[in-house]
Amino acid sequence: MKPLELLAAVDVKAGMAVRLNKADLGSQEEFGAPKDVIKDFISAGTKWIHLVDLDAAFGVGDNSALLKNLIKDSKVKVQISGGIIDEKSLNVALATTAARINLATSCLTDIEWVKKILLAYGERISISLDIKDDLLTARGSGVVVGDLFKYLKILNNAGCNRYVVTDTATDGALSGPNFDLLKKISQATDSAVIASGGVAKISDLQELRQMGVEGVILGKALYVGAIDIASAIEVCYK
Repeated sequence: MKPLELLAAVDVKAGMAVRLNKADLGSQEEFGAPKDVIKDFISAGTKWIHLVDLDAAFGVGDNSALLKNLIKDSKVKVQISGGIIDEKSLNVALATTAARINLATSCLTDIEWVKKILLAYGERISISLDIKDDLLTARGSGVVVGDLFKYLKILNNAGCNRYVVTDTATDGALSGPNFDLLKKISQATDSAVIASGGVAKISDLQELRQMGVEGVILGKALYVGAIDIASAIEVCYK
């Protein structure tokens, strides 16, 4: 069985590491300085950090200078995300040393631009698919893009290598991933799928690995102690 790549999530708001419940900016818990959180995850053995600028994602500010330094100082690979929706925000992300740049769901409203970016940067780009009732619905802006499978077909044809899939109803809720949705998407693409949202227990990781998805973004379960990161790493890679 192939490994399940574990990406430890670090969401940054106003310079602090936080976790939201169901993408609600008014419902957050603080967990200290992002550099300390990242250091702890790396010490525990994580190979990837999923670093999110929540202020940029919700259009209320940005932490770009901080994120750039966090990425520069990181000893593991980083996937940067949050509010990357156009040329300006993409250029800010490209100026970092992030191994991967995750475009926001709302960027799909300009699908021709997305096609151009996929062609130019290939493997370095992943696309976030935030989903509510089979509709692509951006968590930060609330923009409804349209039918998931219509856009998935367009993106497949445009050469997208990787999708970060989030059922917005499960994100930060510790209710378990939407396995049915992940299966449908995996069957509709040959590209890599990274599951995001809802993972609450070790058995969720085991099931995701058995499904054959490439990776999982693990956030709230780590922060509240529902899952021990050392145990998660063992399940994902051993």
